[in-house]
Amino acid sequence: MSGLTTGAVEEWMDSHKESMQELFLKKADTVLINKWLLLHGYSAVCDNAPHPSKRGSLTGGNSNPSSPRDLRCDDGFFEHVHQRSNSKKYLRQDFAKSKKKNIFRTYEPTSSPELTTEGRRSSLKDMRMFRSLPPNSVNILSLLIQSKVRLPRYPSKDIDMKRDLRQINERDFFLEIVKDISNDLDLRSLTNKIKSNISVLVDGDAGSVFVVEGKGSSRPVLVSKLFDIHSGTSILPSTSGESSIKVAWGKGIIGHVAAIGDTVNILDANMDPRYNDEVDRITGYVTESIICMPIRNSDNDIVGVAQVVNKTGSCEGFSKDDEKMLATYLTFCGIAIHNAQIFEAYSKEYERNKALLEVVHDVFEEQTSLEIVIHKIMQRAQTLLKCERCSVLLRDGTSETNFNRVFDLGYPVKNGQSSNYKNVFSTCDPNMHPANRPRNVPSIICTSPENSSDMKFGNKIAEHVLITGETINISDADQDCRFEQEVDKCGNIAMRSILCKPIRNRESKTIGVAQVMNKSDGLSFDEHDDQLFEAFTIFCGLGINNCVLYEEIAILLSKQAVTLETLSYHSGVSATDVVRLKSQKVPETSEWKLDSHKFNDFSLTKDEMLVAAIRIFKDLGFIRKFKIDYEVLCRWLLTVRKNYRNVAYHNWRHAFNVCQTMFASLKRSGAKRHLADRETLAMVVGCLCHDLDHRGTNNAFQQKSGSALAQLYGTSGTMEHHHFNHAVTILNSEGNNIFANFTSEEYSAIITLLKESILATDLSLHIQLRNKFFAMVDSGQNTWDDRESKETLRSILMTSCDIASITKPWQIQRKAADLVMSEFFDQGDKEKQQLNIQPQACMDRERQDELPKLQMGWIDGICLPLYNALSKMDIYFTPLKEGVLANRGYWEKMDADKLAKDIVRETGV
Repeated sequence: MSGLTTGAVEEWMDSHKESMQELFLKKADTVLINKWLLLHGYSAVCDNAPHPSKRGSLTGGNSNPSSPRDLRCDDGFFEHVHQRSNSKKYLRQDFAKSKKKNIFRTYEPTSSPELTTEGRRSSLKDMRMFRSLPPNSVNILSLLIQSKVRLPRYPSKDIDMKRDLRQINERDFFLEIVKDISNDLDLRSLTNKIKSNISVLVDGDAGSVFVVEGKGSSRPVLVSKLFDIHSGTSILPSTSGESSIKVAWGKGIIGHVAAIGDTVNILDANMDPRYNDEVDRITGYVTESIICMPIRNSDNDIVGVAQVVNKTGSCEGFSKDDEKMLATYLTFCGIAIHNAQIFEAYSKEYERNKALLEVVHDVFEEQTSLEIVIHKIMQRAQTLLKCERCSVLLRDGTSETNFNRVFDLGYPVKNGQSSNYKNVFSTCDPNMHPANRPRNVPSIICTSPENSSDMKFGNKIAEHVLITGETINISDADQDCRFEQEVDKCGNIAMRSILCKPIRNRESKTIGVAQVMNKSDGLSFDEHDDQLFEAFTIFCGLGINNCVLYEEIAILLSKQAVTLETLSYHSGVSATDVVRLKSQKVPETSEWKLDSHKFNDFSLTKDEMLVAAIRIFKDLGFIRKFKIDYEVLCRWLLTVRKNYRNVAYHNWRHAFNVCQTMFASLKRSGAKRHLADRETLAMVVGCLCHDLDHRGTNNAFQQKSGSALAQLYGTSGTMEHHHFNHAVTILNSEGNNIFANFTSEEYSAIITLLKESILATDLSLHIQLRNKFFAMVDSGQNTWDDRESKETLRSILMTSCDIASITKPWQIQRKAADLVMSEFFDQGDKEKQQLNIQPQACMDRERQDELPKLQMGWIDGICLPLYNALSKMDIYFTPLKEGVLANRGYWEKMDADKLAKDIVRETGV
């Protein structure tokens, strides 16, 4: 047998696999099975043979035979499997246990406990929720800003395998433990690996790693994510489930090493005055030798402290070689911890940015309720800053130092750990009726500020911030004279640290104060917390501003509704007037010469013009074709007349005269055959409504004065848009809808045509359109049946009727011109007095003697080209063109007479 080699044995086993498997089942123990599983990337299933060096250690093996780990192994993993039924359910569970590899972990734990049923349920619940979230804006935003960074997973070898490797090849072992930590960016996992590796490296019984937190602040601390053994201080891990412990800077052996930066190597810990044996007395563990060394990063800053206790196999403690070897390894550890801290900072920054995006979403999603907006912002601030309490205090508008509304959100804390209580959200508004308080804000309590001690905590600080606008960050509230210590009714919370900031509106005026209290980790608020809370106060200010604006808009809308209702009542007509008009006899068209282009614009009274308008509707067949109710038509005409203002020219008479000209054009010319009945109806209605509520000023004046109309409708066609909207308002008022028998599609079409007809009376649009019309006429176009041609024709006809007074006999035209100039001069006076600007020549009362020349310019520039083109299109319009030419002659004669008088006056001849 002495001649057998390893290769020969392996060859025999390969050729006798059944014998090899039988031998393995007989001889293999759990340690061998675990080694095989870990070597192939699986987790150990049980461990009944703890390493001798682990006895008594709080983190290695378990010295208590009744621990859950031993009970699971004592039951027998394989025996327990075989006792179950072979149902598919149990087979799946057993397979999952044997393949127990968590794909979401960044490392393979050295001795990870079995995942609890509650943990599995929670994980599956999160996955189901993530996949089945409703597609609303909150969840879509959550998915969009979800981090796509995934940490790599590098399995770590079992501590026993590391010990074996160190005995075989120390160089390979050192490379293995360096590689073990090189790619791990999870700080908790990394410190766990370092803890295990340094214990094996220097043959220590156990070890601990503490990481510096709050470096650069006034109160840095050392934190251990995994408490392993005592730290030489009186600090113990929380029995309530706290996942980390803290050691004060400079306290105990670990605190001393962190503060001084020197290595501490003690043979007998009990002889060192810095050592505290409280943990030894509680746990029964005997600490003898200790080596404690700082961990530095590439900038030589201390980022942590490593400690190993009880040198195994030696009574002389840790040697100088151990110090050198540990110092060398901790150099790599410093780099790894620094990288992990950078990644942790990135993760926190990502979470902060994510929270800020969610706050923005909350601010703009809900703008109807101030309470709900502030509640959402406070919830996110409290969660992200990890504080016990958050409050928002809004300033009283009548006082510079008092608050009239207080919002308080607190999570009660007991025994240093947040409880699963419902959040207490208190709000105070003395003027708010209980029925108006929001219902979907949880646990709302409304009390008086004077009677609620719950509302008074930190008020001196809040008042100081409100007055000065400064940020206050207090690390220890007990030491600050501005703070009145109050007993919190929501869980007897003693206030320790406070961060208080002003809330400003868009004018940078302080409108309130936001404050957070007591970080859950016991630390004070640092610079990052300050910056993050600053962002929250900005968003809080925006949310408050938006809600205030919404409330103001809601009030204005209510006022507008009341105003419209009042105006509708006063601008409406009485039933008596409607009955009187309805009963009047309607003369024939020929009696008043309504179809003549020489109709006298001033021949009818206001009431007669109403009757004449009814005749126009009858003769064009609108009442019959569109089933217009006669009483509704009478009421609508009376209402339209009432809504014209008493201005010099653009009044009800002008509206009727434009309508009469349109009627005559449709009756006498051939234009009607190119238009549908619905189009002619829209044009006639548009003529009657095209100057509704005219104020005697033009679009330019609205723009110059920055009137409400200009702000509402813009600077293009300001008055025309107002006329149209006013016409629609009248149609929508009760008993005035002459289009009531139209279908929804027909009604939409007629309203569109009405809008186009009224907007066409804007001369700036006419100037843009007329060259197109002139070209169509010059080309000899005879058909106007396509949509574009019809729209052009309707617009040209509306303008020709609007300025038709220039075509009337001289006496009528002169009177109309005087009325127009009177209105223009009134606008010029307003421009001089109100706007302090020089008006145009046609609106300057001091230059009224230039009227003949101005009229000739108006005729030559606008009127004559238009009627000349219309006469080419249809012979009916030739008399209108001739009327324009005749009137131009009169104006030209007046200008010549004025010139002669000026010469006589200047020469005296």
